[in-house]
Amino acid sequence: AMDGAVQQSGATVLDSARYVFTPNALTMVYLLSESHASIHTYPEYNACFVDLFTCGNKCSAERFDAALRAYLKPRNVNARMFERTEETHDIPYE
Repeated sequence: AMDGAVQQSGATVLDSARYVFTPNALTMVYLLSESHASIHTYPEYNACFVDLFTCGNKCSAERFDAALRAYLKPRNVNARMFERTEETHDIPYE
């Protein structure tokens, strides 16, 4: 699902890692030339948490989201999108 979603988004994968937790949870992380994507599954709660963080306009978060939803067929989705702008680039780190 994540491989396809990342590909559908138009992102360039530099590397990826996955880890299976006992008994059956999964975490996958993709290092993208545009930033990163990740998924963390919680089968005991029938839930997963997904993140796509990108720079530039090459990737489509909408295509990424649509591909994952088509594969996972979730009953409930709580999605949040934050757009970075020039103003957010100037926020100082504290």
